Amino acid sequence: MGVVTRLMGGTLITAAALLITGCPPANDEVVDEPVVVDEEDPAGVPVCLLGEPFVASGEIQVRDAQPADAFRTGELRWQDYEGCERFVVDLVDEDGEPAERAGEVTAEVLRELAVVRLQLRDVELGDFDHTDATFDGPLARAAFVVSSPDGRWVWVDVHLGEPAEAFVTTLDEPARVILDLRPGGPAVPGPAPRENQVLVLEPRPGPASYPLTVTGYARTFEANVVVRLEQAGQDVFDDFTTATAWADAWGHYSFTIEEGPSGPVVLHVGEYSAKDGTWQGVAVELEMR
Repeated sequence: MGVVTRLMGGTLITAAALLITGCPPANDEVVDEPVVVDEEDPAGVPVCLLGEPFVASGEIQVRDAQPADAFRTGELRWQDYEGCERFVVDLVDEDGEPAERAGEVTAEVLRELAVVRLQLRDVELGDFDHTDATFDGPLARAAFVVSSPDGRWVWVDVHLGEPAEAFVTTLDEPARVILDLRPGGPAVPGPAPRENQVLVLEPRPGPASYPLTVTGYARTFEANVVVRLEQAGQDVFDDFTTATAWADAWGHYSFTIEEGPSGPVVLHVGEYSAKDGTWQGVAVELEMR
């Protein structure tokens, strides 16, 4: 059982880890699993109720890494409390058993994207059955397990529905990464455009300029991601790139359009169906300057 040590009001408290139970969520299903809390155990109480330092933007300090045996992400769990929300990533080893240690974890609040990113630098793969989830909370609305740009590790992006501050920690035996959210900080943009198996982090709808960098993640067939620009009903740009994964996790992609027409355009990101050739993807309306 993991142990958490916190300093509260000048008193050092060491407490056993929280227990989280429930049934595995399917992709895109709302996750609302019960969190078993021992009221006499401070580790079972969200840190937003314990006075821990929260971060509104930028890097989040995470406790020092321990040697890892975590290999894949497992279930994605969420629970709301009065005044805060908690999101948990379970981790498993190469044998599919609960891992003991998470290894190196870094985290940051990407407020301009309305995302809290948990970077699991010793975890190589996602779990095919738990690559994403949606939530009922006003703060945490969705989470995605994404293969890193080099394809060697994964991160988990938690998308915010309202302004929030974040605190991240890890627990051992079994290994978990825990994100606590509470309301606060500057405004965040609206939700990232998503359709079918594609999500666009940048650009968001509105004014934009060249070179136009398009980033996000996808689970398109064989990781092929098509990028198109349309103006007045006609394609003025059409090319493709490859995401870093598509089976066991969402794959990161990045593509730059160096130049193109000014004025109103529609950015399309997605794929042509392998079954019937129809277009499937995201449309983002832009005003190019």
